[in-house]
Amino acid sequence: MDRRAFGRTAFHTALMMAAPGLLPALARAGTGPGNFPERPLRAVIPYPAGGVVDVTLRAALDRMSLDLPQRVVVENKPGADGRIGIESASRAPADGYTLLGVTPVLAVAQTLYPDSGIRVQNFRAIGAVAAVPSVFVVHNDVPVKTLKEFAAWARARPGAVNVPVPGAGSSLHLAQELFFEATGVRVTNVGYKGQPPSVPDLGRGQLQFALVSQNLVLPLIQSKRVRPLAVNATRRTRSLPEVPTIAEAGYPDALVQSWYGLAVHARTAPAIVDYLGAALQAAMGTADVRNRLAALDAEILALDARQFDQLLQAEATRWATLIKARDIKVDA
Repeated sequence: MDRRAFGRTAFHTALMMAAPGLLPALARAGTGPGNFPERPLRAVIPYPAGGVVDVTLRAALDRMSLDLPQRVVVENKPGADGRIGIESASRAPADGYTLLGVTPVLAVAQTLYPDSGIRVQNFRAIGAVAAVPSVFVVHNDVPVKTLKEFAAWARARPGAVNVPVPGAGSSLHLAQELFFEATGVRVTNVGYKGQPPSVPDLGRGQLQFALVSQNLVLPLIQSKRVRPLAVNATRRTRSLPEVPTIAEAGYPDALVQSWYGLAVHARTAPAIVDYLGAALQAAMGTADVRNRLAALDAEILALDARQFDQLLQAEATRWATLIKARDIKVDA
């Protein structure tokens, strides 16, 4: 098996293709085709309010709500690893009034949950917003200082390293599996309902290794209960400038970013998709959105609809290959 194939995604291509200058910030937008929108829009975020997905997407949605003729009402629909929210949005009319907050789960669900009916082609991308960094960490008792040292240490202890799985099929789960595939490490997976419940166990040493969203794990790093080995991002972060990226740590093909964006029903009129895409791009060009994302150390993507569609399709193929190679199975 060519492990490098897992790392060749449209993410890097789309990122390079993204225009260096975003659309300028607009005054309050005029109506779109057919006087769209004539009533408030609904944005379904398949994760809890206050979580990293919610906070990231709200940065753009709040601005769109100010710029569009009608406000955008956020509706959090968490549960079933994001599938409840995705299925809710897929059942909505194809009129552009229901937006879906998209995460990598949309690209994964059709392979992990083939009976769910969730498919990438059920949606049309509006655009990507940002990718938030995650950090590979070890408990402070683990005697390693680099990711390569950890791989060697863990290979000598097959199955002895406890690792959290914060939602089967989540980007963090699959990123860990990609790293283990690349290094030949065998671990014991411990299931959790999301990331937050795993963090105390990591701090206590019940988990020896984890990939955790940076904002959640920073307190443990600052208190020296865990040691950061690498940032799963394309660049070093402002909060952890001394920590290498996963590429700098020696594993460029294991890069996985938690990217978030917006989509609508696949049968939405192209003119409405274009209108919403332009509104998102305009929002992404404003200082307030950029400042809110910078506070999260997020990497601003601002991929347009075509680029985000390419990313979704490529990621669906990438993760299908990994899921089959690792024989990853979950309870439906």
